[in-house]
Amino acid sequence: MTQTVERKLTTVLCADMCGYSRLMEQDEEGTLSALKQARGLFEEEIVNFSGRIINMAGDAIIADFSSVVKALDCAVAIQTRMKNASNDISRKVPQFRIGLNLGDVIIEGNDIFGDGVNIAARLESLAPVGGISISGTVYDHIKSKRPLGFEYKGAKTVKNINGAVDLYALDILGEPKSSSTINKTQDTTSTAASEDVEISEEEEARIRKQVRKEAAFYRRAMGMGCIIFFLFLINIFTSPGYLWFFWPAMPIIFVTLMDALRIFGKGRHSHEWEEKRYRDLKARKGR
Repeated sequence: MTQTVERKLTTVLCADMCGYSRLMEQDEEGTLSALKQARGLFEEEIVNFSGRIINMAGDAIIADFSSVVKALDCAVAIQTRMKNASNDISRKVPQFRIGLNLGDVIIEGNDIFGDGVNIAARLESLAPVGGISISGTVYDHIKSKRPLGFEYKGAKTVKNINGAVDLYALDILGEPKSSSTINKTQDTTSTAASEDVEISEEEEARIRKQVRKEAAFYRRAMGMGCIIFFLFLINIFTSPGYLWFFWPAMPIIFVTLMDALRIFGKGRHSHEWEEKRYRDLKARKGR
């Protein structure tokens, strides 16, 4: 006998703490205390807006709401309270990204599964720091009820989801944009290469560090090139019949190639790979 799968249409909220791994490495006890306080804030607001907490695995928080408008109001309330609390320099307030999606999900006990949840998780990763990202399905329901100035970021291709997902973002920490400025131009750029998505301070620092490494490599490479050229000139003027400059040049070229591999090769992506792998495994455990 075939077992019937229980489903429902719901608004899924996914939230994640920004820079959690880095903060834990710097201050485990302080970060854990801040996370616990943030969880309390999330729980309070989710209950206030008639939502249901699905789970709180690690630094991730998943909830669902029967009302799209209440889900958005809850997300805005949370990020606003976080922003106000961050103005108090005596408190350590973490930053969160929040993603909202309206979709069909599978119900299993107290948990929910399916693309409706997965899309919300992907939208969360694309949200501005301290901001909110919503799908086109959510925007269609709230655009006339909550004209908060969401900015259209394009149709994004997200991992493990067939078809592009319309992405709208609201930067709570920045200056709000008028709803009349939303320009729905077609953009099917993949999320990995998108330049429209806001990046965290941690990611920006990593990019700046990489740029400095690349600039230093170019300076070293130019210096090495000058040395080889100088050896070539000496060789030509002293013994043009025997090109001995190749022998001292070979180890210089080898060292430069190894340096280039370190800067431009797989090593530069190892940290990004670790972060992505961490998020994927955490998402699986949480669901």
